[in-house]
Amino acid sequence: IANKIPSWHSKAIDSRYFLLLPVMVNKVAVGLIYADMKEPKKLQITNKQLSMLRTLRNQVVLAIKQKT
Repeated sequence: IANKIPSWHSKAIDSRYFLLLPVMVNKVAVGLIYADMKEPKKLQITNKQLSMLRTLRNQVVLAIKQKT
């Protein structure tokens, strides 16, 4: 995965570990939810927390769809 991370990210953000949840509307990526951590194993998310993040993402998608 490291070779897919753009160089601007490494220069702008001092973090090696991150989570990305894409926000998709009608099969088009319109944004993402991002979390990061400098040290390994510090970004530990339980299944319940991941489910809540996905619910948040789904609510964002619904809000965007209502406005378009």
